Amino acid sequence: MEKEYEFWPDQIAKELVKKWKVEKQVVTTGTSMSGEPHIGNANDVIRGHAIFLALKKLGVPAELVWISDDMDPFRSVPQDMPKELENYLGIPVCFIPDFWGCHSSFVEHFEEKFIQQLKMVFVEPKILKGIEMYKKGMYNSVIKLAMKKRKQIAQILNKYRTTPLPEDWYPLDIICEKCGKISNTKILKYDKKRAVAEYECVEEATLLKKKYEVNGCGYKGKTSVLNGKAKLTWRVEWPARWVFLKTTCEPFGKEHAASGGSWDTGKEIVKLLGWRPPYPVIYEHFLVNGQKMSKSLGNVITVPDMLKYMKPEHLRYWMFQGKLTIAKDINLKQMVPSLWNEFDKAERIYFGLESSGNKKKDQNFKRAYELAVVKPKKPSPAHIPFEVMVEISKILPEKNQLEFALKKLVEFKRIKQKSKAVEEEVGKRLEFAKRWYEDFLKPKAEAVKIEVGEKEKKAIEELIKAIERENEGEKLQKEIFDIARNSGIEIQEFFKLIYKIILNSDRGPRLGPYIIESGKEEIIKKLKEVI
Repeated sequence: MEKEYEFWPDQIAKELVKKWKVEKQVVTTGTSMSGEPHIGNANDVIRGHAIFLALKKLGVPAELVWISDDMDPFRSVPQDMPKELENYLGIPVCFIPDFWGCHSSFVEHFEEKFIQQLKMVFVEPKILKGIEMYKKGMYNSVIKLAMKKRKQIAQILNKYRTTPLPEDWYPLDIICEKCGKISNTKILKYDKKRAVAEYECVEEATLLKKKYEVNGCGYKGKTSVLNGKAKLTWRVEWPARWVFLKTTCEPFGKEHAASGGSWDTGKEIVKLLGWRPPYPVIYEHFLVNGQKMSKSLGNVITVPDMLKYMKPEHLRYWMFQGKLTIAKDINLKQMVPSLWNEFDKAERIYFGLESSGNKKKDQNFKRAYELAVVKPKKPSPAHIPFEVMVEISKILPEKNQLEFALKKLVEFKRIKQKSKAVEEEVGKRLEFAKRWYEDFLKPKAEAVKIEVGEKEKKAIEELIKAIERENEGEKLQKEIFDIARNSGIEIQEFFKLIYKIILNSDRGPRLGPYIIESGKEEIIKKLKEVI
């Protein structure tokens, strides 16, 4: 008997149910927010949402968690940020003020943007913030345990280090009570009964991100390591939160899964702390036009950037299709038309209106579509190839654009009737196609230079008179031919000239009907500007 095809989130969901006998499956994700959020930040959360939905389909209690790692030290100032931020290097990002004055902190400014962007693509996880987790004592018991087992944790970490950790290493960073830095403090002594540490904020410079050097203030003090006074080092913090969140699955980027990386150490440390390694979902990062996404290259893409040209369900569909271990390349010029068309095909297959002829492919299309839309109800009232909408965008008049597009689609036999539902769908598609055309295909206005001689001027003057007196498209079409013949200009060249003036193109629709339909005033205005 042939095994039924399973889409990747469904495979993972079934594995989780099989391997974890728990009351609730917990899919955990996390991001360090220290700048404008981009599509890469949303990678593990959106894909984690697919796993969450697959678990829910199985009838399994599940939770999707997103953690803002806002206790991390501020390591570098993004290029587009105020230079004054250099004064906060080494301080937990949650304690940096909001330079724009609209939020309680620098990090909250970006957290809120990120959360709103997730909502745009139907993702609403349980939100946890690092500073709140520490202050509320969620880490307390695991901090005590990690400090008790620090020697064993150090042994695990040393297996993957060329230089062993010093004997006096602790898995915890104290927040200096004087200068607020977390990057330079060193624990000198620890009282495990009271969970109190003696520490020094070392004056010697610490290097952050191979660029910035940060000096401590030299302060020596004593503090509790609980309730937000200290933070576990990343390689211990990651497995620590799996313990108290009871994480069963976590998606993460391939860099964590590199040999000797934080996944290798985390899956050993978590056992010391009383939990099992969660199911790892390792993904490759996005490229942009074949290059790594980077602020220095100026090619960072955000969720709103992508939603300029596609619906949220398109973005989700694109993220869910294909292997997670193969890098997806964001080339908006190339990918948008094919994505719209493939999504339409997947929708038709899902609702039984079409088949690819291949059962496995059909299952793939159906499940990717179902997860992308979340709650499919009925198919779109109009499936129109994106290229057709772009062609219409090229010849749109200044006014009554939707009415013009609907008329053309009836002519092209792409729609049968203009119902309200069809009109709404065409209106949405037209706006996306217009934006894509204007941003990626439309010639720049400053590049168009139209020079005409005396023959051309007289012919254009005759055309203007014909447009003013004629109200029927086909009659005007005949008059345009007559004007061209009588002008001494080659008919083909005359039409090319008029198309260039009106549409900034060498060709276009039938001129007579187009001029009448699109509005004579705007056309006449463009013609007069040339002569």
